[in-house]
Amino acid sequence: MATGLDNSRDQQRFTERLTEAISWCTSAGSLSDPRTSLRTFKPADLVLVSQHDQVFSVCGDRWRALSLSGRRNLPAVTSLCGGRLVAYFPGDSLSDGAAEAESKGFFDADNIPPYDTWVWMVRNVRAAEYPGTTGEIDANYLVAWVPPDFIDLANSGIEANAEQCIVWLDTLDDEFVQSLRRLNILHGDLAGG
Repeated sequence: MATGLDNSRDQQRFTERLTEAISWCTSAGSLSDPRTSLRTFKPADLVLVSQHDQVFSVCGDRWRALSLSGRRNLPAVTSLCGGRLVAYFPGDSLSDGAAEAESKGFFDADNIPPYDTWVWMVRNVRAAEYPGTTGEIDANYLVAWVPPDFIDLANSGIEANAEQCIVWLDTLDDEFVQSLRRLNILHGDLAGG
């Protein structure tokens, strides 16, 4: 069960982070260098152990860089500007390198989207069955914005990802995705855009 954007503060913060990611990635991304062009704000720990802190840190570094470059008080985006949102479930990754190879390095060997594209970490819990009982496990996921020019590369990586730890966000139907639909950030039905 994913947590949605239930209050105006979270909704505003998500929109700000999405706006900043779009602004930064639109000028920094280079299709001729998908492996490194969107990896400016490397988090301290690539294993994503402290997931929320890492996403917060990357978004903060991107905000500071935008401010230093004179891009402050950006007008909030009202669409995905031709891009798409991807969800990455770090706990499900087999780190087999297939998505990295097929996306020409857009996703890394651990299936992680480029840091500069990171927008939000969604708190998510899944039901789990254990011998003789059931329970819940954390299944948090990272939301990242894929620039329009990188959609085909990202899609190739997603299709090669056998464990499905990276998926297009609009193919999910949880409370977080529903909250983005209510905000008109995502439109239409599942994968219908």
